[in-house]
Amino acid sequence: MGGSCTYHGSSRSRCEVARDTCAESFRKFKRTGNLVDLVSAQRAFLADNSAGFIAEFAKLSGIKRVEDIPKEFPETEYEVKFDMQVSGNGKEPEIIAYLDAFDFPASKAARFLKDPANNVSIGVNNFYGDGLDERLVVIEKAGNLYLKEKGHVVLIDAPVQFREAVIKRSEKRWQASFEEATKRAEEVCREPGVSYRGKVRKEKGDVFIMDTSDGRIYSFTITRAHLVKPGTIKETDVQRQLEIEYAGYIPGFSGFQKDSEQQIVQGMVDLGKYTFALYHNAPIASGWRMNLELTGERKYDFVSGRRAGQIVKGEALALPLLPVQRKRVRATVLANG
Repeated sequence: MGGSCTYHGSSRSRCEVARDTCAESFRKFKRTGNLVDLVSAQRAFLADNSAGFIAEFAKLSGIKRVEDIPKEFPETEYEVKFDMQVSGNGKEPEIIAYLDAFDFPASKAARFLKDPANNVSIGVNNFYGDGLDERLVVIEKAGNLYLKEKGHVVLIDAPVQFREAVIKRSEKRWQASFEEATKRAEEVCREPGVSYRGKVRKEKGDVFIMDTSDGRIYSFTITRAHLVKPGTIKETDVQRQLEIEYAGYIPGFSGFQKDSEQQIVQGMVDLGKYTFALYHNAPIASGWRMNLELTGERKYDFVSGRRAGQIVKGEALALPLLPVQRKRVRATVLANG
């Protein structure tokens, strides 16, 4: 995660100097609210570390572990998703190249700062559900099993333009033994219409984005899902998505409003607009390019063959002076439009 350290004489390492500079600038930002100091703190830390400034800011705010970073509404998922259409010749770039393509320049007036954690993993997601919705996902990852259950999409009442771009629903995820996973799968398959629907081999890469206006943190995830239909072993299709999800906040930012769903939704819409404006039709690597389209398509839609439409045309999201243009999607998503 961190870079190498060199020592000045026999005293302090370069990393120690960088951390002290980061701490001084971050504490100054907490006192004054001057964004220049926050950006200076990020730059000082990343001068000798490849990633991790959000964890460092958390420590400077009295939070010892990343797992302890606070998050309002911990059992609710807030998510914005883009479908990624890519083009190019030769081998498709690796997930890490996609993550690197979103660079988020750290200017003195930056609204969003990227923490390039570049966490990359591969797992297998097995889906159980009926003709409309998933009931259970059994995840095989790094030698462990996890169970995930999501609720239905919930309408967002916050008075935010383009709020329909944010998908809100409950989510539970926990680690399970083989026996527990088997028992839960058998239980849901006894429900009317529920059966095993297929699986995906999911490549996943994460970085994290900090909103400098309120200290909120968003996971910024690239997924590449390879479909395997029931009774087969061949991968037959690929879904590529960018997923932005609310992940918590660093305390002490003057603009922060605790338990404000409106502020969370507004921040996610703003981050979505910023991302589309900078990276629609952008290069990835080795001549490959990507186009972004806002989508409501779930992994379950992909697996079950119910490919969803767009929620809002990307152009309308990026240019708020244009009228919102919508395609037909599920009524539960658009009822609050």
